[in-house]
Amino acid sequence: MTELKKLDLIRKILIFSDLDTDNLRDVLRHCHEIQVGKNEVIVSENAPGDALYVIVDGEVKVTMISNEGKEIILSTLRGGDFFGEMSLLDGSTRSANVISISAASLLKLSRSDFLNQILPNPDIAAGILAVLSKRLRAANERISNLISLDAFDRLARYFQREAAMKGRALIDGSVVFERLPQSDIAATIGSSRETVTRMIREMVELGYIAVSGRSIILKRDYDEKLSIRHGQS
Repeated sequence: MTELKKLDLIRKILIFSDLDTDNLRDVLRHCHEIQVGKNEVIVSENAPGDALYVIVDGEVKVTMISNEGKEIILSTLRGGDFFGEMSLLDGSTRSANVISISAASLLKLSRSDFLNQILPNPDIAAGILAVLSKRLRAANERISNLISLDAFDRLARYFQREAAMKGRALIDGSVVFERLPQSDIAATIGSSRETVTRMIREMVELGYIAVSGRSIILKRDYDEKLSIRHGQS
């Protein structure tokens, strides 16, 4: 990847978005590009937090292990996303695992360089507060959904988010995206693989979605059908 593309990638990250080109180059000079294979552990829960990672390409999942030993997927991250900013600020141990879903390329920025060379920029300090606030709201929404929504609605909202993030519009107004394995979907919405399989079959029968291999197609009236369902519940 060229320097220009790496600068554009860094510029898209909220905490760096207000920096001029010279400051972006300063950030880039402190970043080291690393390659990881599929299913490789990038960050381990409770390990020392000493770096920020920016995903150049590929996909990773942020996970925790429950008391029962089951994997819980907190989120999935893709090219342009980043993780590890909280440990850069407070130096505490990692709060979750980060595992590659596919082969991935990442930029790694150490905590010492972040604190000594980058954080003194007031624009970055303000951006960090905005990012943390946004992630806190997302976490609160996820917790609220797990408590208040049934499994069908949790899956329906999950499909909406996935379609918004990585979907491709089709000519008939529907949206197609590639799904994760059903076990990963189940871990993300706090359900079981068997329940996810049953609900996907139900959504197909009701005309909400279509399934083609590993792709999910949200029909163009998907949101309308969900609204009608909520009105009847």
